[in-house]
Amino acid sequence: MTGADAARSAELDGRVAIPKWWRAIVERHGRRDFVAWEGQRSFTYAEIDARSADIARGLLARGAGKGTRVGILMQNGPEWVASWLAVSRIGGIAIALSTFAATRELAYAVGHADVAILLTSDRYLRHDYCARLEEAFPGLADHDGQGALALDDCPYLRSIWVVGEAPKWAGGTLDDLEAEGRASKVFTEALLARVEAEVAPSDPCIMIYTSGSTALPKAVVHISGAVVSKAEFLAWSNKLIPANVETGDRMLVTAAMFWVGGLDCLIGGMIKGACILCVDDHSPASLLNAIRRDRATHVSGSEAVMRAIAAVDGWTLSDFDRIKVLTSSHRGYFTMLREGGVIAREQVPDSLGMTETIGPHSGVPDGELRPAGGEITWGKVLDQMEFKIVDPDSREPVPAGEMGELLVRGPWLMEGFYKRLRREAFDPDGWYPTGDRCFLDAEGFLYFRGRLGGMIKTAGANVSPEEVEEVIRLDPDVLEVSVFPVADPKLEQMVVAVIAPRPGSPMTEDSVKARLKGELSSFKVPKRVLFMDYDDLPRTASKKVRRPALAEMVAPLIAADKAN
Repeated sequence: MTGADAARSAELDGRVAIPKWWRAIVERHGRRDFVAWEGQRSFTYAEIDARSADIARGLLARGAGKGTRVGILMQNGPEWVASWLAVSRIGGIAIALSTFAATRELAYAVGHADVAILLTSDRYLRHDYCARLEEAFPGLADHDGQGALALDDCPYLRSIWVVGEAPKWAGGTLDDLEAEGRASKVFTEALLARVEAEVAPSDPCIMIYTSGSTALPKAVVHISGAVVSKAEFLAWSNKLIPANVETGDRMLVTAAMFWVGGLDCLIGGMIKGACILCVDDHSPASLLNAIRRDRATHVSGSEAVMRAIAAVDGWTLSDFDRIKVLTSSHRGYFTMLREGGVIAREQVPDSLGMTETIGPHSGVPDGELRPAGGEITWGKVLDQMEFKIVDPDSREPVPAGEMGELLVRGPWLMEGFYKRLRREAFDPDGWYPTGDRCFLDAEGFLYFRGRLGGMIKTAGANVSPEEVEEVIRLDPDVLEVSVFPVADPKLEQMVVAVIAPRPGSPMTEDSVKARLKGELSSFKVPKRVLFMDYDDLPRTASKKVRRPALAEMVAPLIAADKAN
C-alpha cells in the first residue's frame, strides 16, 4: 500500500480529523481557485487556508478552543467557508445557523446551542441580521461594545463579529478578528499547529439544525472523523453528491452550506480541487447568467431547479451539454433530456439521506440502471451503513417487500441530538429510527413511501407541521389549526394550513401569511391557508384532528383554485 493509499484508508475509516485532512487538500490544490462569489475575484485554496488560519488565531485570542460553540450565520461564500474551517481547525463546534431563520427561530437556535461566539453577516438579501439579533436579544442593543456580552436570554454568548458594518455592541468586524489573529505574538502559527494536532477524529465538530417530529428543531451533532470519512466516500465514489467532479471543475452550489446538501457539495468538491461558485440570487434567470458568466460545469439542486433554469428564455441544449450532472437527484432529468427519452426515468436510481447521516445513506455509486417499467428506487444501502425495516408497532423486522419504518446504523450516523439523552435518539442496539416508511426488495433496493410522522418535504426542505402549528396558535383568534402537506408538481409537497378561527374574527389568508413571514422561514409559511368551522374539522375518537382526512377534503378545493 502506498502512502497515499494508506492516508485515504485512514480518512475513509474515520481516523483523520478535519485539520490534518484540510492540510492535505491545501498541499494538493493550494494554487487552484477554491471559492468565487457573485462573479467577483476567486480565492485560491491557499488564500482560504491563510484566511481561516487568521480567523482561527483570532478565535484563540478571544478564548475559544476545544469544544467552543461558534455560530456561523452567513450566506454561501468565502467568509462562510473560511469561518467553518477556522472553527474546525481549533477543535471548536461550528453551529450552522440558517440565514432564513426568523427572529424567533434565531433566538431559539443561538440560545439552545449555547453559542459563545457568533460570526454573522450584517445583511443578506432582504435580511438585516444585526436588527434581527437586537430583536431576538433585547439587552444586546444596550451593550456599549466594551468587554464581554452578558445577556439574560443567551447567557453563554460573549461576542459577535460581523461581516460588513459592525454595530456598537459587536466585538468588531470579521476583518478585525482576522487582523487580531494575524498580529498576535502569543497565538502564533506555531501554536495554531499545536492546537490542530490536538483535534481528535472523535471530537464533535459541527451542529446542524433539522426539523423533527416535534415542534422545536433538533440539533444534530457530528464528529470530525465522520465528516472526513463521508466526504472522502462521496468524492471518490463520484456518483452521488457530488457526482462527476474533476480537478478544476466549477460547481455552482445553490444549496445552503448550513444544510447538509450544501455542505456535502462543498466538502466533496474540496477533495477534488474544484472551485465552489456562490451567488446570492437563486432565481432561474440569475442562475443561468451565473452558469454562463462563471463557466460552471455543475449546478447543484433538484430536478425542479434544473427544469426552472431550462424554462428561462434563451436557454439552449448546448448549455446543457456543457453542464455535468452533480447529484443523483437530477440524473434522471439529464438522462431523459440527452437521450430523448430512450432511458426511462424509473431506470435511474435516486439516493435517500438525511442530516443525521451527513447526507445520503442509500444510492447506486456505480451508476447502475434499473429495468424499465418498474418503480423509481432510492438505491441500496451505501458501504459502511446498515439498514433494517421494522414494523412501526411491534418494532420487529419485516421480510423483504413488506412496508415498515427504516432504521439506519453506521459510522456516518450522528453522535446524537444536542441536549437529548442517547436513548431518545437510538434504540439499545444503536439503530436510529428515521421515521421513513419504506420497504426493501429481494435485491436490497430501497423504496420510499413517505414519512410516518407526517414531516412535510417542500422544495427540498423539511418542515415540521407541529412547529408551524405552534406559531399559528400564538394568535388568540385561533381555536384550532392543522398543518399538513398536499401534493404539488413543483414543490413535491405544498404546506397547507386549515384554521378554525373564533367567530367574528377578521382573520384572512393574507393576514395569517403576513404574520408568519415575520415568525418563520419563508419555506415554512403555508402556501395556502383555509378556514373551517371548529365543529366541521374531522377528528379521531380522542378528538384529535385527522390530518389525512383533512388533506383529502381540501386537496380538491386547492386543485380547483389552480385550475381557475
